[in-house]
Amino acid sequence: MEELSDKIWGGVLSGGMFMKVAVLARTEKDVAYIKYLLSQGQEIAFCDDPLQADAVIVDTELLTPAEKEVLKALADYGSVEEVAAKTFRAKATVKKHLCSARKKLKAKTNIQAIAFALRYRLIH
Repeated sequence: MEELSDKIWGGVLSGGMFMKVAVLARTEKDVAYIKYLLSQGQEIAFCDDPLQADAVIVDTELLTPAEKEVLKALADYGSVEEVAAKTFRAKATVKKHLCSARKKLKAKTNIQAIAFALRYRLIH
């Protein structure tokens, strides 16, 4: 499990006595382990919404290479049709990767998913 902690990037604490933390990881087992590590002797409350959290812990391998490529391409080209053409994927495949990325990042929109991926340094 030490390997997992090497792949984690944490957000910045915004202040206060009780810190709200959102954990985004590939598996529920990883989420449970990170929550266990963080809760040892700390006053931490966990939340599911990264927008409501004081800090966000993100597994750097949360997204697949295809999801990262599609998010980056959407940021660069602006439309699903352009992404499909530029990445040589079917439009349905692009939409599937975007839906999966949104779900993993707990984002409501594609724009929010791109912003989260950039902020969490999952895409550049």
